[in-house]
Amino acid sequence: MKKILLLSFMIVFVFASTTLYAAEKYALGMSNIALKVDYVNFTDDAFENIDLENGVYVGLEGYYAIICPNLYLGLEAGWAGSQNDDEINVAGRQVDVDLDVTFVPVELNLKYAVPLDPRWTMGFGAGISYSYFQIEADRIDESADDWVFGGQVFADINYKLSDQWFIGINGKYQFTDDLEFDNYDTSTSASNWRVGAQIGLMF
Repeated sequence: MKKILLLSFMIVFVFASTTLYAAEKYALGMSNIALKVDYVNFTDDAFENIDLENGVYVGLEGYYAIICPNLYLGLEAGWAGSQNDDEINVAGRQVDVDLDVTFVPVELNLKYAVPLDPRWTMGFGAGISYSYFQIEADRIDESADDWVFGGQVFADINYKLSDQWFIGINGKYQFTDDLEFDNYDTSTSASNWRVGAQIGLMF
């Protein structure tokens, strides 16, 4: 029993030491994950015309240091939604419908993190994305969807609460290809900008 307890304490000590070393050597740990909650704005005029340009975004990102302690490669995936009660013209008459937008971006990003002091870190980067977009008209039971390629540029500022936890703010601009519904080019993209906050864990 004593040997098991001693072994357990040694494992905890080694893990804690490794975590502390990573937090000190790397800008945001050797790897990190963060939960993000952002305000999202779709920039194409078509969304403004039907009052669907504003929404909320929730995402999860994970990064791992490559080449040097300041350069990270990571994945981010999330969900954004927007809705509006609007009227559309159907067969010559105005019909009241509930319009809902669902946007699911999947991103591969490269980020460079710059330590400003022992607690503060600023990061900036860019990446590519492949995103799912769907718009639904609930009351008439119609929907259309598409997957679009895109890219993004972003920046964030983080504050280390401890050797493992951090909080911060972020901003991102993402551009996408035009949406096509049933092979019809809408000449409307799902390009958007986001700003919000995150809480994360360093390893």
